[in-house]
Amino acid sequence: MRETKKKVNWSELCPDLLRCVFGRLSFTDLNRAKSVCSTWHCASRGCVPKRNQIPWLLLFPREDDTNNNKSSCVLFIPDDRDRVYKTRDLGVDFVRSCCLATYGSWLLMMDPMWNLNILNPLTGERIGLPLTESFVHEKARPRLKTSIACLWVDEKSKDYLVVWSMSHTFMVFTKKGSNTWRRLINNVGWAESDEHMVYNHKAQKLYVYRNAEAVSIWCFSEDDPRRVFEAKYSNSIGVHYGDFLPVFTKDNVSQWTEEEDVYLREFVDGWVNIATTVSGQVLKIASTVQRSKRWLFSIFKPQGLTNRWDRMNSLGNEALIFDMGITVEAKDIPGVKRNSIYFSGVGYGRNNPDNIFVFNLTTHMIEPLPQCVFSSIDFSDARWFFPGC
Repeated sequence: MRETKKKVNWSELCPDLLRCVFGRLSFTDLNRAKSVCSTWHCASRGCVPKRNQIPWLLLFPREDDTNNNKSSCVLFIPDDRDRVYKTRDLGVDFVRSCCLATYGSWLLMMDPMWNLNILNPLTGERIGLPLTESFVHEKARPRLKTSIACLWVDEKSKDYLVVWSMSHTFMVFTKKGSNTWRRLINNVGWAESDEHMVYNHKAQKLYVYRNAEAVSIWCFSEDDPRRVFEAKYSNSIGVHYGDFLPVFTKDNVSQWTEEEDVYLREFVDGWVNIATTVSGQVLKIASTVQRSKRWLFSIFKPQGLTNRWDRMNSLGNEALIFDMGITVEAKDIPGVKRNSIYFSGVGYGRNNPDNIFVFNLTTHMIEPLPQCVFSSIDFSDARWFFPGC
């Protein structure tokens, strides 16, 4: 007698077994599993994807009458290039708020009343921060959208640190357990366009770039932060056209002069940012955009104790998340391109698809994102961030 093969019904698998499997899946694979059937969707509730190792792109909705889903963001995850995801509804004030910084799954947002809060767009969880009216004069508030900030959040304990700065006005910080903003520097007097800072949570140090020539380091390991180092560089940290030209020698005078002429003729704007590597080394990142919409990047590291910057030819097996000012491991990790910069614009242009890309430092070529990313939403801002870092 012929034995009939029993048909397997995947929806009847044990929920505990499903949850065990789901806990090993990435964010994108977990979302695919949720859509298989209602049983799998129910079993997936409460499941956390395995630790993320790739940067995601977050597009913020634009405030206008034609935006029917103005309270949700769009997520693009590079290892799932054929589709995008939408976050949950983040509230009526979200579209009128602006993002100042990111860390892990968290965003540092400034609301329409010029107050700051920390938001997780994936879960909707929000952490309130002290009000800002005590130290920000009413006339200065419209300029707050150009302010800069650093954010750190511990995913488990929800400990956090926020450092916030606006040129010529203030530099303040707050952390979990504090009900006020504390001044770090009064009337800092830094140039409006030449200021950037990065926080390295492993070293508990804040790296601050100012005045086109100096980098200072503040230690946050104790209750009262203290400045532990400041270096002034003989070759300016500020952006300089020589950053994007070949090294000048007596043998390439003609070539160098020709490239200098092209650069100056094509130049539109330039910026300098700083970043820290996986090992904690400080980097200078020079970027410029040309009339042809071509972007150029150069990366430099300090040269020992000589107070000079040396150009780096490669990030090796790391990738730079420009918005966060950090590098991440990229060797043998699907979805992350080694020796590349994940970029979404500087200062202005964050709502322009031409300024959102992955820049390959090996080929010096831009790798554009799929068109489905930008056709999915009329966006006002874009940020690469790194859930799970």
